[in-house]
Amino acid sequence: MASIRHIQRADGTTAFKVIWREAETKKQTSFTTDSDTEAELIKRLLDANGQSFTLANKAMQDIQSQTPTVTKLVTMYLDEKTGIEPGTKHTYEVMLTRHIAPTIGPRKSGTIERKDLVRWFEQLKLAPKSKKNVHAFLSTVFNWAIERNLMEENPARGISSPKASLKYRGATFLTREQFEIFCDHFDPGYEVFLRTLVNSGMRFGEATALDKVDFARQPTGHYVIDVNKSWKRTPHGFVLGSPKTVAGVRQVTLPLSMTPLLDEHLRPLKSRDLVFQHPNGGRLSSGIFYARYWRPAIEAANAPELTEQLLAEPRLHDLRHTHVSWLIAAKVPLPVISKRLGHSSISTTVDVYGHLTNDADLKAADAL
Repeated sequence: MASIRHIQRADGTTAFKVIWREAETKKQTSFTTDSDTEAELIKRLLDANGQSFTLANKAMQDIQSQTPTVTKLVTMYLDEKTGIEPGTKHTYEVMLTRHIAPTIGPRKSGTIERKDLVRWFEQLKLAPKSKKNVHAFLSTVFNWAIERNLMEENPARGISSPKASLKYRGATFLTREQFEIFCDHFDPGYEVFLRTLVNSGMRFGEATALDKVDFARQPTGHYVIDVNKSWKRTPHGFVLGSPKTVAGVRQVTLPLSMTPLLDEHLRPLKSRDLVFQHPNGGRLSSGIFYARYWRPAIEAANAPELTEQLLAEPRLHDLRHTHVSWLIAAKVPLPVISKRLGHSSISTTVDVYGHLTNDADLKAADAL
């Protein structure tokens, strides 16, 4: 039977030498490779073909010729996969086109090793969270391939990525004073929208999907928002769909300070009118909102001649982060915050915002 010997090179790398006695010549022969997977495969093929390298090599070529490329494998997965939203499938197709096909896509999936994926993964020029999403998708495809006997193992398993923390992404938590400065320089037509975002913690796609019937004025005077839909990107444009998670279907109560503003804003609208829409009607896109209103307000609020400047560069999603920071400062329990945000698990809330409660342990100690 063939055997494998590990060889330590002078540069510190390891090579794998397959040793066998050739069937035709009866002479001891060897084949050296940098890949332990390839060495194991050659050994198995030699043992299965009477120690004939000629037959083993032909068997290997047959195997490799029948193995789909990584691009083909992903395409097969997407063609078969059902039960995913069009927008999600479109996201996967973009991952394939931009990050998989141009790099490891042409490789035969059966020859991909862990070290190949580590090298590919490290070279992806993406934010940590995006890198993690691409890796997770490819790992899912490999698991699917294993179930269909298209691959023997998942080389993507166990590859970790840096955690995409809010600190890394430069999240901005506005103080109440900063938020008011921002509002003072914002287009008055979107002040109610701005205040609704920061007081509800809703995502932009959820807030811009609201129509008038989603707002219910309670006997207490509070408005309660029924969050039940969100804008979803599809290959054919944006459509209304379910929120990001099942937990995303929720009700959010707004503070009484919002009641007069919403009374006035909602009064002229019909029941199925979008509450926050494009100046010409219809869906308000984040791109247009940012370019026409958000960015100009930031520049105006940071003008050097002002005595009170914003002194921050918030993003649209930072109003959601700001909402949480205000609630934590008010000692609102994390489970309540998690439900309000529509997180599917409180662990998500803790992972993302737990650092804002660092003083909790100190308070607990002082209470003893």
